[in-house]
Amino acid sequence: MGPVRHSTKAKKPSVRRGVASLLRLTTLSDVAQHAEVSLATASRALNPDSDHSVNAGTRARVLAAATRLSYRPNPMARALRTRRVPTIAIVVHDVSDPYFAEIVRGATSAASAKGFLTVVCSSDRDPATELRYVEMLCLSRVSGVIFAGGGLEEANYRSAMRGHARNIAHYGGAVVALAPRAEQWPAELPDNRSGARSVTEHLLSLGHTAIAMISGPTTLRTSRERELGYSDAMKVARAKPHIIAGDLTRAGGAVAMARLLAGDRPPTAVFVASDAMALGALAELHRQGISVPGDVSVAGFDDIPGLEFIHPNLTTVRVPMAELGAAGVTRLLSELEGQRQITRVHLHPVELVVRESTGPPSRATK
Repeated sequence: MGPVRHSTKAKKPSVRRGVASLLRLTTLSDVAQHAEVSLATASRALNPDSDHSVNAGTRARVLAAATRLSYRPNPMARALRTRRVPTIAIVVHDVSDPYFAEIVRGATSAASAKGFLTVVCSSDRDPATELRYVEMLCLSRVSGVIFAGGGLEEANYRSAMRGHARNIAHYGGAVVALAPRAEQWPAELPDNRSGARSVTEHLLSLGHTAIAMISGPTTLRTSRERELGYSDAMKVARAKPHIIAGDLTRAGGAVAMARLLAGDRPPTAVFVASDAMALGALAELHRQGISVPGDVSVAGFDDIPGLEFIHPNLTTVRVPMAELGAAGVTRLLSELEGQRQITRVHLHPVELVVRESTGPPSRATK
């Protein structure tokens, strides 16, 4: 008798089946089979928007099966039913600005948790660029568009944007704003006016009266809101307001500060409408050998990451940027599900953060 040979051919199919089972995603059919219910019942139990009632015990059994099998709904299948793809677009004015980067971080995290992909479009505050982006997003049938930047005050832009928004709504998408705009969209906004008023009142309480403001572009509604808060506080104090426009960049902040210092009566304190510009303003003061806050106090707005590494540490108004981005996603998903809130605009509170860059005016400037 020859040697006994043990064949391994019979084992290969089972190995292949094992690998296949590891690679195959869990389907709704798997959940239904595991919970011993029909496919329709499993679908209804896992769909919070379903109009069909499901027995509480059955629902619990289906949910338990879905958890054990690590089941995740297929967003593309939902896209086929709703005529939109599971993508949320976030339109920002400047992707390099830490303010927008933080908003995108919060929105991306919230969208991912709900099974949505996010794409970011940076318009550089150019109306034509922003309109091209939104047109492409509309043609791509994204689930929604979140506008992180304020509306641009340009007539043709506003008319075209309203048309794109109508098209998005027509196929079942939604639009949400995170900054003030002329369009009457659902909005999650920081309380810009209150924040600007509080930081100006802080400078007034230190004894400053010659307080200037470096605002943002005049075409942005956000600039106008922060200017109003500054003007409110200056009016109550019977102090003369002095507002000049910047471009919301560090370079723009430096240029604006140089203009203020070259004036007939340089201010003893400056409120800057964004931290990015405030950093440029601080750099210009340092370049000219002017002490902060000894000679000039400086305050910003936003509380962007990294200010703890700037000397002196910047007094500013804290905007909950990441939370604002997440709130925008939550609001957009509610709109997609037909759960509209009673209040169109939800204001998010901001907070004055006093640090080293503000202090009383020096004796020489009083």
